[in-house]
Amino acid sequence: VITQLNMVLQRVVNKSKYVIQRRFCHSEYLSSNDIRKRFLDFFVKEHSHTYIRSSPVVPLHDRSLAFVNAGMNQFKEVFLNKVLPPSPSAANSQKCIRVGGKHNDLKDVGFDTYHHTFFEMLGNWSFGNYFKKEACELAWKLLTSSPYSIDPRRLYVTYFSGCNRLGLPPDLETKEIWLSLGVDPAHILGFGVTDNFWEMGRSGPCGACTEIHVDHLGGRCAADRVNRGHADLTELWNIVFIQYNRNEDGSLSSLPCHHVDTGMGFERLVAFLQNKSSNYDTDLFLPLFNTISKVTKAAPFCGKFGVEDTGGIDTAYRILADHSRMVTVAVADNMFPDLNHKLRRVLRKALLVAEDSFKMKNPAKLVKEVSNSVAEILSPTYSEIGTNLKKVHLVVDHEWEVLQIVRGGAAATWRSVVQQDPRVAQLSDCLAPGLTTAYRELSSLPPHSPVAADLAFRLYDTHGLPLDLIEELSQALSEPGI
Repeated sequence: VITQLNMVLQRVVNKSKYVIQRRFCHSEYLSSNDIRKRFLDFFVKEHSHTYIRSSPVVPLHDRSLAFVNAGMNQFKEVFLNKVLPPSPSAANSQKCIRVGGKHNDLKDVGFDTYHHTFFEMLGNWSFGNYFKKEACELAWKLLTSSPYSIDPRRLYVTYFSGCNRLGLPPDLETKEIWLSLGVDPAHILGFGVTDNFWEMGRSGPCGACTEIHVDHLGGRCAADRVNRGHADLTELWNIVFIQYNRNEDGSLSSLPCHHVDTGMGFERLVAFLQNKSSNYDTDLFLPLFNTISKVTKAAPFCGKFGVEDTGGIDTAYRILADHSRMVTVAVADNMFPDLNHKLRRVLRKALLVAEDSFKMKNPAKLVKEVSNSVAEILSPTYSEIGTNLKKVHLVVDHEWEVLQIVRGGAAATWRSVVQQDPRVAQLSDCLAPGLTTAYRELSSLPPHSPVAADLAFRLYDTHGLPLDLIEELSQALSEPGI
C-alpha cells in the first residue's frame, strides 16, 4: 500500500524547485471552481451572508485607482460612512488587478511562484454586525473543516502587538480569541504597525488586523519564518478590524460602528489545496500553458525557475498566461489601452513575449487563443468575460497593428540606447513614449542624485512617460528615486 501511495504521489508531485515534500492529500481532488464555491457557500448559505457580485476591475467613482486592487474597494464608501451597507454581512470573489502604485506586482510576474497582475480575492465583510470573535471563528472553521481540511498544525496566526507612538495597546482580545479556538500558543505571534495595522490611506478608516499564515512543508516549528518573506510559509488570509478613523492631523479616533474586512488570495489558496507549491501549477493556469504549447508547438511547460529554466521558456509561459488573463478580464470590463497605459503595457508585453519567446509571426493570434482558454475557465463565475470575448479579440488585433507602426522607430532608437548602456535592457516597456528622452535626462544627472519632482512631472506631463516607469528607469540607472 505504501509503495502504491508513493507512486501516486510521484505522479502528482509538483516539479517546481521549491518543493521539498508533499503537504497533505485530500481524499478527493478539489478544482478551483470547487474551492471558490465552497468559500461562497460557507458564508452565504451556512452563515447568512449576502452574496455581492464582483465589481468591474474599472473603478467606479474613484480616481485614486487605475484598477480595482482589493475586495474592499467597492465597499469603500460604506467604511467612510457615506453610504449605507448593502447588508449586515457580505461575501464575494472579487476580480483584482495590481500593476502600479503601492501594490505593483508587474515586475515580479513570471519570476516567482505567486505574483500576478490579475488575481481573485475571496472576502467576507461585516458592516457593524459581527466583529473579532465571530470573524476569527468563521475563518478557522472554514480552513480546518472539510473539504479544505487544512491541518491546524500548519497554520500560524498574527495579531497587532501595539504601538507606543500611536498610543495603541496590544490587541490581546484577538490573541485570546485564537487561544480559545485551540490554536497552539507557539503559533500565535504579535507584530507591529507595518504587518498588523491596516489603513485605507493617509486618512480614513483603519484598524488592527490578524493574519493567518500557512506552512507549506509542515513537520516543524516555523514561527520564526512568519512575515519573513519565505516562499515556504506565506500569508493566506488577512482579517481587518476597522474600528478607528485616521484624522487629517494624524490622530486616531474611534468609529461609532465597527466593521470587518477580510481578503484571501484565491490563487494561493488553490495552490495549497491542490498540493502545489506554485500558483502556476494549478488548474487555473495549466490549461493556458497547454493552449500555448498546442498553438506554438513549443516544448511543454515544466515549471522551472532561474538558472534551471533554460532559455527562459517557462518564465515566458508564465508571463504570457498571466498577462493574457489580465488583458481578457480588463477589456471584458470595458477598460481599453487608449484609456489606461498600464493595460497597454501589459498587452504589449504579452504580444512581444508571444513573438520573441514563442516565435509567432502573428502574436495576436496566440494571445487571442489564450484569452479563449481564460474565458473557458473564468466565465462560469464571471459571465461577462465570455459575453465580451469578441471585444477582447478586436482590442488585441488593434493593439498589435498599432504596435507594429509605433515600434519601427522607437524600438530601433531604444536598441541603440541599450547597446550603449546595458543597465536599461530589462525595462518593462521599451516602447513607452518619451523613454529615450527620459533616459537622456536622467543619465545626465550627477551620480546618485535623486530625481527632482519637477523633472519627473515634466517627463510625465510633456513626454507622456508613466510615473512608475520613470521610477523603474531611475533605479536601473542607480539613482535613489523621485
